[in-house]
Amino acid sequence: MGLFYFHTPKNNKFDYKPRYYDPRKERLEQIKKQNENPDRKLIEERIRGQFKLRASKRKVISASLVRFLLILGILVILTYVVFYMFGFI
Repeated sequence: MGLFYFHTPKNNKFDYKPRYYDPRKERLEQIKKQNENPDRKLIEERIRGQFKLRASKRKVISASLVRFLLILGILVILTYVVFYMFGFI
């Protein structure tokens, strides 16, 4: 008699699969399959590589520009100090 008080029923499981047909989606999937390129991954990797190469070139150019401006600034300051010491300014 005590078992009936503590017995919990199991959850009901439903296997519901909605039936929906979208002809437009079906047609798009067929077009994608027809136009699918087997070498697509190779092409994408090549394009990514080109973007990475350009980005690395930009970093090198910007780093060299900063270095050039720093050296130019130091030379301008040294020139000013030398001219000031010799009384040209």
